[in-house]
Amino acid sequence: MQMQTMQTQVLPMPLSGHARVATRDVDQAAEEVGRIFCSHRLSPHDHGRDFFACHNSRLFDGGSINYVAYGGEVEIDPGCLERFFLVQVPLSGGTQIRIGSQRIVTAPGRAASVLSPTRPSLMRWQANCGQMILKLERKAVEDLLSALMGREAGEIVFDPQLRLDSEPGRTLGAQILALARLADSAAAGILDQGMAVNSLAWSVAQALLWTHAGSARDLLLAGPQDFNGAQRKVNRALDYIDAHLGTAIDYADLARACGYSLRALQLAFQADRGQTISQAVQERRLSLLRQHLIAARGQANVTALMQACGLLHAGRAAGAYRELFGETPAETLRKGRT
Repeated sequence: MQMQTMQTQVLPMPLSGHARVATRDVDQAAEEVGRIFCSHRLSPHDHGRDFFACHNSRLFDGGSINYVAYGGEVEIDPGCLERFFLVQVPLSGGTQIRIGSQRIVTAPGRAASVLSPTRPSLMRWQANCGQMILKLERKAVEDLLSALMGREAGEIVFDPQLRLDSEPGRTLGAQILALARLADSAAAGILDQGMAVNSLAWSVAQALLWTHAGSARDLLLAGPQDFNGAQRKVNRALDYIDAHLGTAIDYADLARACGYSLRALQLAFQADRGQTISQAVQERRLSLLRQHLIAARGQANVTALMQACGLLHAGRAAGAYRELFGETPAETLRKGRT
């Protein structure tokens, strides 16, 4: 009976043959949806009086097509997705999303959102919002771009807003909805239908790389002139990065401060250092942390020092630190004491 009530609120119900989550319990919704996507904070408004969660999902190689709906207004804080991209096409209701320093609004037929793995996001879904969500694994997308370019692609960051009332967003949105219809009708056990879902999904992914604004399209369309003066561009960018290590660095702001396009900086880092901008920022933050740990002579709070260096996720930072320096931050701190 409860499930019937939920379905009547979010009809039509895409991917109904691939139901994964249907609940009015907030904690259960956060846990079960988190297993399919990633762990996140889920906060309903109005004490959750109208809350429900529905998640239908069909897997394909390297991703999935999903329908997610919430009753009542909710706030979702996943931080950085890290392992995957999300293209979220609203079918009902809408969202307000903060991605880094950018804020976007989405609505049916007007705008969708594109979340990149390395950009933290905070989302507010309107009451009774339902979205078709294309999930693409990060490695698979990076491998696809590398194959298209014939060389290592590095980090990919998309413009977070995808307009649905103009091209190319109108076509991309229609393709995602077509993928959902195909996935809904294709029986999971029939090989050729599964192959059709895979094929269409990665056709959409390739169209996203080629047509939607972001670093991938810039790289695909870039000419050799973008590599000129790479070291000069990188040095100017590193000066800015070093001055802002303790704060969140928006790469669009970085590019503007340096007087270059973001595309030019991304290409310059790849050409001069064989790194993405994100990798360079992480490495310099970890190096700064090491300096602080050594100078502390054993008298410091490691987590507090991480935060002061702009490393907001202690567990991830500790793992990256050990990979870079061959020891944990705590071991470096103890050495400083002796």
